[in-house]
Amino acid sequence: MKILSFMIGMFLTANTYGQHVLVNEVDINKEDIQFCELRVTAKLLSPTKVKVYVDFGQKWSMKRQNIMTEDKKVIAFNSSVAALNFMSKNGWDYVEQTVTTSSDGQTTYKYLMRRSD
Repeated sequence: MKILSFMIGMFLTANTYGQHVLVNEVDINKEDIQFCELRVTAKLLSPTKVKVYVDFGQKWSMKRQNIMTEDKKVIAFNSSVAALNFMSKNGWDYVEQTVTTSSDGQTTYKYLMRRSD
């Protein structure tokens, strides 16, 4: 019985986690959009982590583009691949990537994502 209860709890947790991509409290899986863009840059002073911003057509603001948990904490990603895996698990498919480098040497990876059918 304990195993069954544990498995049901794990299923419900995984199912809930897999349905939300919250960007400043907006669940983009519930928005009427088909595409979004992930912008990934290295964190200053932390080369093992990256900053991930999501553009789904909302008004631009650094604060308003982070992927967050339901309790409003920014999700930290170790790499671009971790962010892509997160989006894939939440119903988004990779379309294409572009890379830009600013004059100060900051590299930004942009990933176009499309909502899965």
